[in-house]
Amino acid sequence: MNETSPLQLLRVMTPTQARLSFCDATPRDLKRWIANLPKANIGETARLLYQALGELNQLLTPSDNRLQLLELLRPEVYYVCKHLERHFLQQAIVLDERSRKIVNLCQALQTQLAMGYKQIVARMASKYTKDRARLLSTALQRAMHALNGPLLRASQLYSPVPEGLWLDLHQLYRIACLHRLQHLSVSDELASQVHQLNPEQTYVVALLLGASRSNQLRQSQIGWLTQALESWSQWVKLDPTSSAASLFAVAPELDVGPRYRSKFRAEQQPTLQGFDPQPLVRAIATHLEQPAEHSLPIPGGMSVDTLHHLQAAWGEAAERSFQRTEGNGTLTLCVGMSALHYYLGGERSFTEILKSPGTRKARFEASPSKTSDTWKQAFDAAPAGDSDLLPYEEIEYPVNPADDDGTSSDNQHHFPTYDLPIINHSPGGYCLGWPKEVPEQLQAGEMIGIRDTSDQAWSVAVVRWIRQVRNGAMQMGIELVAPHAQPCGLQLVREENEHGHYLRGLLLPEISAIDLPPTMIAPRLPFQEGQRVLINTNGQERRAGLDRRVTSTHSFNQFAYHPEDSTANGDGGEQEGNFDSLWKSL
Repeated sequence: MNETSPLQLLRVMTPTQARLSFCDATPRDLKRWIANLPKANIGETARLLYQALGELNQLLTPSDNRLQLLELLRPEVYYVCKHLERHFLQQAIVLDERSRKIVNLCQALQTQLAMGYKQIVARMASKYTKDRARLLSTALQRAMHALNGPLLRASQLYSPVPEGLWLDLHQLYRIACLHRLQHLSVSDELASQVHQLNPEQTYVVALLLGASRSNQLRQSQIGWLTQALESWSQWVKLDPTSSAASLFAVAPELDVGPRYRSKFRAEQQPTLQGFDPQPLVRAIATHLEQPAEHSLPIPGGMSVDTLHHLQAAWGEAAERSFQRTEGNGTLTLCVGMSALHYYLGGERSFTEILKSPGTRKARFEASPSKTSDTWKQAFDAAPAGDSDLLPYEEIEYPVNPADDDGTSSDNQHHFPTYDLPIINHSPGGYCLGWPKEVPEQLQAGEMIGIRDTSDQAWSVAVVRWIRQVRNGAMQMGIELVAPHAQPCGLQLVREENEHGHYLRGLLLPEISAIDLPPTMIAPRLPFQEGQRVLINTNGQERRAGLDRRVTSTHSFNQFAYHPEDSTANGDGGEQEGNFDSLWKSL
């Protein structure tokens, strides 16, 4: 099978203009222009940079000069993109029109920057000489680094990768290999946690991100991941000789990212480039077992859960447990622990769920005085009234919607439900469409409740992945956790006479088919394996011990647990083995 030349597949703009309108085409004059950019006005700075890059990509100029001009503009483009992120990250997943335009502007800025470097690559690779190795290697690394920006942004927004981006990355790496420049490191002040990168490392960053199942991660997790990838890239080598045994592969002539090698057709196998992250997976495993050794640089905000996710994503092929079938109809859905707790509790507030059903509010009545007051005839006595109560002043406090006491008739307003179309389904979960606005708290790993239109019972589920499709609509995959659950309050058992607040929790039944004991869903903090908790269901309190953690997301932990013999409010004495009250008296 004949391979197409990478230069033929690389998309490059042909320059036609002789000069720039905003400054002379010299590094000195461009420095002066950059110094006068209105940095305090990010919008205006972005507009000027966008116009400048567009003109520069149309400029007829030698490659050496083009590289110098691009190197001056590069940090300004990255600066602007970083400052514009606040308009679209940590927002609702489906962005409004203004936020979408800001995203498109950031994508366009870095794509235009990459275009300039690709022009240098195309011109120099066609007539390459060894004395130009450093210049060509720099242009290759910079072009791929610029393209990694739109790839990261698409991952964080769960949106499709810009068309042609993967194809360009593949061709740039092929050109680097063709001239044996893939391992020639160049200095990069904009790299994260490293000072030098070579073209292969920069390409590996894109491949690792593409294979990370990022649609199962939260935006913040993806952000921490990208901070680590450049330093982690040294653990991954792209070796064509061992490609047949690699878990992942890329098709260099296709506009697609890395896939499991088994997903490619038989006739495609000979042309694939292998990609094996196993050395990195082993380094992550070592770090998880012995974190004190610091063999793998880990960003401060990266959680253990994220590392476990990456270990699974890069270390083993994910196989579907059940066959999906096309669906129809709708599901009713609520988002978050508070909403699910409310509906599972029969639309009662958390305060009501913690009360015994027979409990009623205390009533106080004034007791009439049985003896006459001989002093009430005094000249300075208070005027006689109908009440012998002491004088008082009444303070009216404003109602806080968050302090829900269950008496409000519009509780449901605080926990909206959504009717979503079913795209496909399996015994283990659903793929749902989201045609309207998406609530801000909806993220991968978020707990949700689902209910069939024909059933009044709520089931517990979790959002496993999110993606935006080409038409701008959103889809999400949800996994069923339990067919039903009992809402409760959970309190960590601390030292004697030290009590905390109850937090929302769910008690899930045993699932004998998969040998799963009874479990509980608890908030991420403060609950940990081995701790003891107090469970409150309808005012009845009992103690339990937390066993192994069955699963975990950034929203909740699911623990297996065992009941303890003594109850918190029963008549029985303390357990024989419970010495908590003894230590201070010894």
